[in-house]
Amino acid sequence: MSSIPHYLTNLDLNYFTEAACDIPYQKVHSDLFPGVEVWIRRDDLLDPLISGNKAYKLLYNLIEAREQGVETLITCGGAWSNHLHATAAVGARFGFRTIGIIRGERPPELSAMLQDAERLGVGFKFVTRELYRQRNQQEFLNHLGVELHNCLYLPEGGANFAGARGVFLLGKIIEATKPIRFDQLWVACGTGLTLGGLGAAVSSFPVCGVEVLKAGGSIRRDAQRWLAALVASEAYRCDRAVAKGVDLMSEYHCGGYGKYPSQLEAFQQAFERQSGIPLDPIYTAKLLFAIHLKANAGHFECGTKILALHSGGLQGRRGLQLDS
Repeated sequence: MSSIPHYLTNLDLNYFTEAACDIPYQKVHSDLFPGVEVWIRRDDLLDPLISGNKAYKLLYNLIEAREQGVETLITCGGAWSNHLHATAAVGARFGFRTIGIIRGERPPELSAMLQDAERLGVGFKFVTRELYRQRNQQEFLNHLGVELHNCLYLPEGGANFAGARGVFLLGKIIEATKPIRFDQLWVACGTGLTLGGLGAAVSSFPVCGVEVLKAGGSIRRDAQRWLAALVASEAYRCDRAVAKGVDLMSEYHCGGYGKYPSQLEAFQQAFERQSGIPLDPIYTAKLLFAIHLKANAGHFECGTKILALHSGGLQGRRGLQLDS
């Protein structure tokens, strides 16, 4: 199987859908998952910079921005934000000016992700953590004094209804292109949008989320909110009767967001050595680690077929000095 990424060059729904339908499903040959058949949908290969669920969450936002004559994309994130990195890439590739609102004071040396974004033309505005906590409030941008003419504000992580529509599209593509009949779909969760969007779209097997941070119930609430919003929407109402809903596991975050204990590192190294599939340490490594622990604890029926979604983010490996 080729591991060469696609390269998205067009803001067209049909073009994007065709590229997404061409994403490979790779069966994992490994002794790390006893009694379980694990497959991975390689959405890390959708594009070298605009990969994984980030691409789907941006898709409808960008199409609407182009149709409305938007010139500037504004978004926010931390020093290692995959969403900010993807937004920087789409801005450079498709001709949008981009502004990134970054949590905390500007450090003496930018993270590798922010260095990428700066090279791609993002203008940074660093804000206090106190002000950053107001990012979901209506007056947030006004407090920052950001020029809003011909601008589109993308919430942190792309978490708006257009983003949920994109993940819903991913779910429908999985239903249409899956190579075998799976029993479960597993996805890493930093917010609830991807879990809720997939839960609304996927009808033939349940969707299971793995928290990668200590979320205190917020991911579950958000997933249920986005699922409900999608199935209540006129465009997706026909799917309400068949949506399977979602499940969420909160015990596999390994201590919190960005935590990378030795047992997770050892698992990731073994998995990559056996499968040849690179993982990012923040999301997909924890996702596969959770399946590994569940399999070794005898949680699954023998022969269970699991599809894991590779959500990209491989540029984040640099934060832990992993080879890219």
